[in-house]
Amino acid sequence: MKQIIIILLSIILMACNSTSKKKESIDSEGTNELEKKIDEYFSALKEMGKFNGIVFASKNDTLIINKAYNLNQDINSTTYVTTESQFDIHSVSKLMAKYIIVKFEEEGKVNKRQTVSDYIEDFPNGEKITIEMLLNHTSGLPRSFEKAEDDFITLNSEQIIHIAKKQSLIFEPGTDVQYSNVAYEIVYFIIQEISQKAFAQCLNDEVFKPLEMLNSGAHFYAQNKNLNRLAKNHIKKDSTIVRVDNILPSEFKTARVYSTAKDLNKFLNHIKKEPFASQLKDKNAVIEKSGGNDGIRVEIYTNLDFDYNFIFLSNYDEVPFQKTLEDFAKIMENKPYTVPKELNRQSIVISTDILEKYVGVYSFADLNNLELTVNVVDGVLTLDQKGVVIATLKAESETVFFENPKEAESFEFIEYDEGSYNVLMDFKGIKLKGIKK
Repeated sequence: MKQIIIILLSIILMACNSTSKKKESIDSEGTNELEKKIDEYFSALKEMGKFNGIVFASKNDTLIINKAYNLNQDINSTTYVTTESQFDIHSVSKLMAKYIIVKFEEEGKVNKRQTVSDYIEDFPNGEKITIEMLLNHTSGLPRSFEKAEDDFITLNSEQIIHIAKKQSLIFEPGTDVQYSNVAYEIVYFIIQEISQKAFAQCLNDEVFKPLEMLNSGAHFYAQNKNLNRLAKNHIKKDSTIVRVDNILPSEFKTARVYSTAKDLNKFLNHIKKEPFASQLKDKNAVIEKSGGNDGIRVEIYTNLDFDYNFIFLSNYDEVPFQKTLEDFAKIMENKPYTVPKELNRQSIVISTDILEKYVGVYSFADLNNLELTVNVVDGVLTLDQKGVVIATLKAESETVFFENPKEAESFEFIEYDEGSYNVLMDFKGIKLKGIKK
């Protein structure tokens, strides 16, 4: 399943739920205990070769931890980071854009009920799509853009909107939910139209400067010269850690933003106050956003009921992302969790009759409708992409399959109707649903 990473970009993730509503005070003993637990957890990930980066946490405005974890202690290594390192934050810029829209609405500059047509002429179905739909991923626009003639990184905002106009709706606006990078490129353009500044410069003027986020900025458009400690991104290739470019041809330059853990904590502390908190929090009183691309994973998270923040920035994308988020929240809320440890999964033999039930083509909407084909070959399941076998799957149970016994990555087949199955793919800690065609 390693090769699936080709299009596993900018995945939107759901943070774990909070059930209790009780704020707790914290003393020095409690602070030390939390720090110990967090350090034990991320040290274990590092020793397993699963984490390289920065961990930051605070509770009741008290700093718990701000620490760098390095797989290679050589300061000249490209993986080496410090607590002052600047990381590309990718889709975290979407939360910043949402904040700016809320701020502008408070100032009377915009109304979230306005439509795309109010800002972009001749946008197909623009009169049906509100700004609020763009922000909440209910616009009906697809997750990603179809490939353009030129590399996306070369396009300006007007050219991006021209391509956005060509994207077909995947459902009627307001009737369903689909995470959409297309929608947020339109949000960035609308912010540009309102502020009469490039989104990156607006972000600098409306967020970074007022909040004294002195080590944050944008690679393009913004007039800031503070980029001097950029963390370099890495992936695992054939058991070797390999550096990859921070800026890829497949990305747009509209919101290519970088920041530090300390700066991002300033942003969290600001948006957890009114009038922003009530408009940005989810049903669990959590405000969070994930970001990532090849070689990098980012999370910022604040729980308003328990009054804590946590941030982690990793310039190596092997971290089991979803599980780490869930466990981090459990640690902060004093709930049971398990310290990471090496796996040694055992396989069992499954009858061909059972395996045959899973044969078919599965489409993953969150991977831009990637199609993977499951077949039975010599009594085992194989996973094909475009006619090429990319994995041979071993059975852990009648419904759960894996490739590498040392990894948590798996395929779980879920029966939604008698004899009919969909699949839940756990890839690098990110859970993705595949619908059988």
